[in-house]
Amino acid sequence: MTATGERAPLVLDGIPYARGSRADLAAEALAAADDAEALAVLLRDCDDWWDERPPDLAEARSALAAPTMREAMSALRLGRVGDYFAHRWSDPVFLAGLALLRRVWPERGQPVREIACGTGVLLRQLALHGVTDLAGGDVVMAKLWLARQFVLPAESSVELACFDAVADPWPWSESDGGVLVCHDAFYFLPDPAGTARRLARAAGRLVVGGVPNRLVQRGGGGHHFSPTELLDLFPGAEAYDDDELVAEAVWGQPARPRSARELEQASSVSLVLRPRDDIDAVPDPAAPLPWRELRVNPLYGADGRQSWPSERYARDYAARSDYLPRVLPDEEDLLLRRESWARRRVLLDLPDRW
Repeated sequence: MTATGERAPLVLDGIPYARGSRADLAAEALAAADDAEALAVLLRDCDDWWDERPPDLAEARSALAAPTMREAMSALRLGRVGDYFAHRWSDPVFLAGLALLRRVWPERGQPVREIACGTGVLLRQLALHGVTDLAGGDVVMAKLWLARQFVLPAESSVELACFDAVADPWPWSESDGGVLVCHDAFYFLPDPAGTARRLARAAGRLVVGGVPNRLVQRGGGGHHFSPTELLDLFPGAEAYDDDELVAEAVWGQPARPRSARELEQASSVSLVLRPRDDIDAVPDPAAPLPWRELRVNPLYGADGRQSWPSERYARDYAARSDYLPRVLPDEEDLLLRRESWARRRVLLDLPDRW
């Protein structure tokens, strides 16, 4: 608070709020009685495409006291999106992202920035593997708050900021030559051509992951591109079939760059610009860390059978998640083959307050 009682700049829970497109919301937060009330105001904001009722102010306030991520998401009325956030650690999009990180793994001291980082699951993996110069941004304050409170390691110093990735200046340098990640998000950003140029210009190494292939996926939100159209936006990039990236993360089968023609039947495509040529020499973020506690994937019920949190989730991911056995292995097998079952996402390194 300033001497006049105003918050300048608007920084809540260590997260700057700098969305130029939400000036009215920022003014409402600045007029709130205290920081907790201001944060509750911002936690009510949603993606522009969200079609369900946002939380009221009382529900947003109650989220601030939630003991777990799931209870916080329930209070924030995240609905179907909450299902994806809660089970991100075993879905194929996350696994493809882990394989992509190997291709752009930072040199010592090199910064890593993530555009549209959501709840910070990839940033968490980088932090757990010792990467220190990390930052992420998103347009939804609630996602960043969940990242700070529940997902990112408490001992990490990941910088987070809420801003419009296209219209606003980024809160970090756009010419530091670092690693830039935009995973499972590019197709939602406006002005694809202009955004692509900005991403490519700003990055030393760049990942643009999980882009739906319009030749295969019909309908859905955001911009869909054919593999040729996507590669035209990022000249010189390597292109990958996301299912092959998943197989790399789970089974160790190396994914290789594909031509646009080879990718015509891929459900989604990822690009890497200026990748490393020594990925075997960098950490594998899909492998479990030996000192971390692993828990049984909560997709397995008390009867040991695997199930999906919703029909929509199953429609999106069931066919691509064949690495998950239908029945939980016995306890002895889980102990004897810890790494194998962790790679298959039967055992998970979940946040402490998941």
